[in-house]
Amino acid sequence: MIDAILSRAADGERITPDEAVALYERAPLEDLGAAADAATRRRYGGEVTYNVNAHLNPTNICVVGCGFCAFAVWTEKDERAYAYSVDQLVERAGQLTSQGITELHIVGGMTKEYDLPYYEELFSELKASYPQVSLTALTAVEIDFIARVSKVSHKEALARTRAAGHDTMPGGGAEVFSKRVRTIIADRKVPSETWLEVHREAHAQGMRTNATLLFGHFETPGEQVDHMRQLRELQDDTRGFQAFIPLPFLPGNTEFAYLPGPSREEKLRTIATARLFLDNFPHIKGHWVMLGEEITSEALSYGLDDLSGTLIEERIAHATTVQTPLGLSQDRISDLVRAGGKTPVERDTLYNRVDRESVPA
Repeated sequence: MIDAILSRAADGERITPDEAVALYERAPLEDLGAAADAATRRRYGGEVTYNVNAHLNPTNICVVGCGFCAFAVWTEKDERAYAYSVDQLVERAGQLTSQGITELHIVGGMTKEYDLPYYEELFSELKASYPQVSLTALTAVEIDFIARVSKVSHKEALARTRAAGHDTMPGGGAEVFSKRVRTIIADRKVPSETWLEVHREAHAQGMRTNATLLFGHFETPGEQVDHMRQLRELQDDTRGFQAFIPLPFLPGNTEFAYLPGPSREEKLRTIATARLFLDNFPHIKGHWVMLGEEITSEALSYGLDDLSGTLIEERIAHATTVQTPLGLSQDRISDLVRAGGKTPVERDTLYNRVDRESVPA
């Protein structure tokens, strides 16, 4: 039975949630990887894409306080707290654009001072100064928060940020949709229904978004697959997702530091299962910061076709005890891809190929 499921999935046929769980739990790891790699090669040959991007995190002060997060602090009185003004962020963006980035990834803590007008001003100033740089910004959880703080609907909040220059939305804040697991790791965060609702609205407005899964803590394989099922159903309706990003849980410096985090095999099984189950998602993206460079290269044979970029100044994962660099050069990313037996291709935020000669140095 497992061989038959693998064969159908590798050929691009839709498999059921029960079949996906069976693959995760029972398929030999190498066979699972081979099927996912076949599905990926059918779409993209041996090419793996990446972009040149940088992170801007306006503040780490956050009233939500998720137990799995090592980045956020509760109050400005915490010695680790910081809060940047629009001018400070625009100035820093200028320094980053001089490194040839094509995208700014903007997420951060949630506090009432960082409301809808703040982000409208930030996006407008960034676009006025650096029109060539795409803004991938504000998770669905942040959109919901600033909408509630500013007393507007999700629809209006998105329309206003988009008018200010907001291009695409990252996939963070999804964690695991299971209510049981969310109660353990993020009991103050909005429910999964809200996350899905915000992405549905973003897609309705023509915005492309990503989706994530935080795995390797308290969830079961069945809960992982059910999370993916809900994403697949929304994608059937809207076709607005660009990529699915499996994020391995990093326990260091969190409330759950006693957990081991996912093993190499768990990482590879989750990635491969995602590629075979999420047949309507164009890309499975590897977040090398959290996977580790060695496993990222290996996972290119288990269904990854895209990497999360150079990630200059990534702070959120690095608030844990992760040992990966704060950013990678294009040469290093290319080396990672070639080490995995694939061909690196630079892309922009919407997956168009980038001619590096046309990008300001």
